[in-house]
Amino acid sequence: MHLNLIKYFSFLIFITLFSHAGGNIEKPSAEEEIKDTIVVHGMVLHGRVMNLGPKRLSFKLLYSEGINHIAYKDIESIHTKYNYHISFKRMDIEGRVVGIEDHKYLTIMEGDKERTVKIADIDNFVMAVSDDDSFENKIRNTFPYTKGNINIGFEIESGTNQKNEIDVLLNLRHKQAEHEIKLYVDYEYDTRKTENTSDTVNKDELVGILSYRNHFKNNQFYFTTLAADYDRPRHILNRYIPSAGYGYRFKVDDSKWLEPSIGLGYAATSYTDEIYTDKNFAVAALNLAGKYQFDDVAYINSFIIDGFLMYYPSLTDMDQDWIFRSNLTFTVPLFDFLSVKLAYNLINDSNPDPSVGNNKTTTKLLFGFDF
Repeated sequence: MHLNLIKYFSFLIFITLFSHAGGNIEKPSAEEEIKDTIVVHGMVLHGRVMNLGPKRLSFKLLYSEGINHIAYKDIESIHTKYNYHISFKRMDIEGRVVGIEDHKYLTIMEGDKERTVKIADIDNFVMAVSDDDSFENKIRNTFPYTKGNINIGFEIESGTNQKNEIDVLLNLRHKQAEHEIKLYVDYEYDTRKTENTSDTVNKDELVGILSYRNHFKNNQFYFTTLAADYDRPRHILNRYIPSAGYGYRFKVDDSKWLEPSIGLGYAATSYTDEIYTDKNFAVAALNLAGKYQFDDVAYINSFIIDGFLMYYPSLTDMDQDWIFRSNLTFTVPLFDFLSVKLAYNLINDSNPDPSVGNNKTTTKLLFGFDF
């Protein structure tokens, strides 16, 4: 089964890379070379606007494979010939960018109507289907408020020792105005075989975290979260932790923030072995999430550090029952759709088996596809 999974994800990688080569935008007509134009410190650049970040605009130069990330404060003017689908504040418009004001606002020509849009309010910026009818771009236009990435890592060893390991990490985010839904899924599977032993499962674990946030005022939000997981080698058949509470985002900008939250929840854990009694107890929900992005790093465009921690101590006996999970990820974007990640996970819980212990750490290298 694990070999089939590896073959499936290898095929997925091939399809993803192939899909990014499609679309009309790579092959302009011979009659007219359609291009966007920006002026940076008096220098006129032609190409295509790829993305709008919190501080920078991603621009692909004409006849060049590289992507330039240009700070808005350096852009003197912008004018696009492509039409873009722009989503902001529950609105979706389609038009051309014809100007930039105070390095914070874009002037959009929507048909014969001119509109000013604050860059910080833009949830999604993607080329209109009329100018790029590739399958990937149609998906992005159909789901303008949904973004995410899938990250894959695997290891195959043959010889006297045979090892097959696969790691899959999925992040999805859907945000529209004050409503935000996030899905985090982390799956690990590992089998090993030697000359003297049969296949042994060393890892078979799945973590899923589904959360909803209502950003009701400035940087404040209410949240509800359902965390679920299983870990067969650690005797956890399944575990569910619903919780709800309040949080606040300390924000520098969209790429630098820290987000503590507090609430109440309930933890229900079932074990694979009948000798262990299932645990059910009310918990405090203490969470912390954050992100910090470094720009203009030597040899790379940016370097991203993000992560979270979730601590659920029992309300009746926190020394006896608790659940703790944390993740720290270092990301280097290679292209607009491809990145490499180093992820570190720490689990600490009141596991009933002394031989298993409370702590478990995992470090893994993953390749990610962003969409």
